[in-house]
This record gives sequence, structure tokens and C-alpha cells, in this order.
Amino acid sequence: MAEQAARRADGEMGRIDRLYPRVAGALIAAAAGDALGWITEFVRGVDHLRTLYHTDFVTDYRPWQKTTGGRFNAYVDYISKGQYSDDTQLTLATARSLLPDGSIDVDHFASKELPLWLDYARGAGRTVTAAARGLRRKSSRWNHNFFDQGVSEGSISYRNAGANGAAMRIAPIAIANRSNPARMTTAIVRNAVTTHGHPRAILGALIYGEALRFCLVEQRFSPQTMIESLIDFSSAIQFPVDPDLEVWLREWDRGSTQPFERLWDQTLHEVRSALTSLSRPEGEADWKRALVEFGCFDRQTRGSGTATVLAALAIFYHIGAALPRAVVTAVNQIGTDTDTIAGFVGGLCGAVHGYDAVPRKWASELQDYDYFMRVATELTSLAAGNPAMGGRALLPAARDEFQKLPDLVTQLRNHSVNEGELVYHPLFGRGTIRSVEAQVLRRRDGAQAVFAWVEFFIGQTCKFRYIEVPRRGSRRSPKQVMAEPTPPDT
Repeated sequence: MAEQAARRADGEMGRIDRLYPRVAGALIAAAAGDALGWITEFVRGVDHLRTLYHTDFVTDYRPWQKTTGGRFNAYVDYISKGQYSDDTQLTLATARSLLPDGSIDVDHFASKELPLWLDYARGAGRTVTAAARGLRRKSSRWNHNFFDQGVSEGSISYRNAGANGAAMRIAPIAIANRSNPARMTTAIVRNAVTTHGHPRAILGALIYGEALRFCLVEQRFSPQTMIESLIDFSSAIQFPVDPDLEVWLREWDRGSTQPFERLWDQTLHEVRSALTSLSRPEGEADWKRALVEFGCFDRQTRGSGTATVLAALAIFYHIGAALPRAVVTAVNQIGTDTDTIAGFVGGLCGAVHGYDAVPRKWASELQDYDYFMRVATELTSLAAGNPAMGGRALLPAARDEFQKLPDLVTQLRNHSVNEGELVYHPLFGRGTIRSVEAQVLRRRDGAQAVFAWVEFFIGQTCKFRYIEVPRRGSRRSPKQVMAEPTPPDT
């Protein structure tokens, strides 16, 4: 009996040893693709790229800055080398929401991760932001977050939300359910509908999840076999049978003139046709034609959940044998959603080639590298089928004495944040404030943005933000509150 237990333990350790480099590779390469692609996401063309960064082709991290905050609350976000955007932030949030069996604790994701993410989000998309704000309402539920919100550029409707904000975060679900595609499918859909209601978003997440799972499962990987497998997957896939999702479907149909099922079938047909076209390559340059056909360079469709996943599959199919080349190719497709596509490509390449294929500089300079390796350890245990704490292992232990520390968000709003101070956050636990800055917004009322860069004991770092708009008749100069802004040094 003891010998059998020892052999079983040796087998489990061997499986983990084989899996870990590929899981770590998928996470690190995806985050690196996000960090690199974030630099080029808002570049208007090669001439603009050359003016901004004195290069025609981005291959490494660099410090940069972007104006964000919208029309009325614009501020400059200073981004240091290797820092990642909302794609990776929400990937980590999804990892923390996994249960020990690999399913998703969607209540935790919707009631804790997404609402609290709004305070430290970077590069956030309009749809995910609107969804997270909706989930801050006490009456909200993850399967009843239907919203219609007016914005400066038009409106955002939940049922029409078909962008890639769901697909960009589901890698941990695919990894944890490496050997259980049915559970993966249900978990991805439950996670996706917290923020996105259109089949393009949901199916994009499912196709990417299955592609990533396939890369981790196959020992003798070939791109052609992967595409053929995805065609079979898309032919057999059905919307999960789940009581919570049935409630969601009824509400979806109640507010639409077109049944969800019909839209789902139409989108699925488009996806199968696109996958079939990818399986018949005509040459290495064919991936560029595919990106154009999928609408990745069109402003109206560049962020589509299905289009960006298909674009990543096209690049990976043709040049995924070389991880750095595939990722930087995606990074430099100016005019597309570069950070998300590069993140997808990096995840697929890393899952096939492993951690050693990631350039050392990309890994070592990546924000929160040590935390990623910790996440990889927990996801590998789940993928290997070992009993584990799931995402709970990535969160701090709840201890009363820590909760007596100053509350980070309250301190930020009260202008009481100081460099070096120890603070508490309800999700991340204890953290140390590493830098503080303030900026006057481009308004006449003295409004300001206040920032605190915080390094948490669990290993993640976040830049928290609070926009302060003075009450009428109580204008206050931000210079009296804090020093002029300086880029965070991390």
C-alpha cells in the first residue's frame, strides 16, 4: 500500500513538473504581450510610432504615458517598463475566483473582484467598466447585470456588448480545467456574462479557452491539428445547461426583439467559417489577410471578441513556432487591439513552448513577476487534478489585526496617503504605499486626480486612483494637498 501511494505521489509530481513550465509560460508570455501591446494600442500609424518612440517596431518594454479619464476627467497615466493593463489585471482576478475543483466562484468575481477593480483599473474598456459599476449596486447579481448606459461617444448596451473583455481574462479557467472541457465551458460562460451579453464576446472566450486548453493537453502539438480540433469544438458546442444561466437567458430574451439562440447560431456559423478558412493556408503572409478580413483594422470591429481571438489564432498558426517573433508581430499590427491580440498569442505560444521560450528580459522586467509564478503554481495544481484551495490560495489570510490598519481607499479620498505607510485593502490585504502623486484635471473647477502606487504583501502591485471634484463654492487647489505628479518608479 505504501509503495502504491509513493508511486502515485511520484506520478503526480512528475505530471506537475511537466505542466508547470507550460502554465508559467502561458501566464508570463500573455502578460508580456499585454504589456508590450499596450504601448502600441493607441498609436495611429508607423509615422506616429516613430515620432513617439523613435522606432518602427516595438520589441521591448519602455516607459510611456497616455492621457486617459475621458473628456471631463482627463489625466496622464505614467506607465513604467513592463507594466500591464486591464487584460492582465482581470486575468489575475479570474484566477483568484477559481474554486478547488476548477469551477468559477462567480459570486466572488462579480461582488468582490470587479467592483474593487474600478479603483485600480488601468487601460479599462468601456464595457467592462460599465459592468463593474453596475455590479456595485447592492441589488445586482452576476446573471442579471443588464445595463444600457450613455457615454460621450454614444451608448453601451449589455446585449450588444460583444468585445473581447471576456476572452482576455479566461486563461486561468482553461488552464485549471485542462482535463475537463465541459466544466471549462460552463465556467467560461458564467464568467463572461457578468460583463458581456453578446454571443461574440462569449464565443470568443470559449474559442480562446479551448485553444489554450488544447495547447496544454497535446504532447505532439501541430497548428493544423489545433485548428481542426477547434472546428470540431465549434460544431459541437452548445450553450451550457445551467439553472443560473437559464435565468439569464430568459431575461436576455425578454428585453430583445431577437432571441439569443438565433444570434448565437449566426455568430457560431461565422466563427466556423473563419476557422475553416484558417485551416487552408496559402502562405506565411496569409495571417495579414485574415486580420483584414476579420475586421481587426476597422475601428468599429477591431475589439470584437471573435475577431481578436481569430486574429491571434491566425498569427499563432503561421508563426507561433517562435514565441518572441509571434508576440512582437501581434504587438506591431498598428491599428488593431494590439495588447489583447498579443496577449492571446503569448498565452498560446507559452502553453506550447513553455517558460524557457519567453525572453528573459520580458520575464524579469514584468510587473509582479513573482506573483505570476505563484499563480502558475496554484493553477498547475488545479490542472494536475490535485486538491487545492483554488483562488483562495492567492488571496491574503483574513486576520483581524490587519483590518485595523488604515483603509487604503478611505485614506486616498481623505488625502491621508503617505509614502511608506502600511495600509489595508479588503481584497489584497496589507500593502505598503510606494509613491503618491496628484494631478490637476483639465477643468476649471479645481478637480484633481490623486494616485497611490501600492505594493501588497501577496505580491501584486496596483496604482489606485481617486478623482476629486470640489463642491460648488469650495474650490481647493490640489497643490495645497499634494506635490506635483511624478512617474511611479516600480
